Amino acid sequence: MIPARLSPHRFAAALAARLNAVVPSGLTVRAEGSAVSVYDPALCGGSYGADSLGKEDGRSIVESVEVTAWAIMEAIQDVVMESTREQWPMGATRAADAGARVVGDQLHLWFGDEDKPVVRLESVDLTRLANGAA
Repeated sequence: MIPARLSPHRFAAALAARLNAVVPSGLTVRAEGSAVSVYDPALCGGSYGADSLGKEDGRSIVESVEVTAWAIMEAIQDVVMESTREQWPMGATRAADAGARVVGDQLHLWFGDEDKPVVRLESVDLTRLANGAA
């Protein structure tokens, strides 16, 4: 079961680790607190999207997780493309769109079509991201 309250810091760290595994060589994705950022020698940028997980806005936890993950992935994609000056990750004709879906207690992440992604990231076990968990 997905915890009712997720830690923005743990969520950011989980997404940063998965994005870091797939970004182009020479770039690094790290979490600092609830921020997820891309680093290269000349550029730094990213997203504080994980902060939205702690806010009551009427969305279910599933919808909040999916929207937050998508927003972070889109922001990181933008910074990667600005840094490399190339579309990333490249789909058939343009950069592939980010996608996120919760299935059970797992957050699935990808770029491209959900059924046939250009890049699929390791899923996130949301049960490990509870606010205050050890």
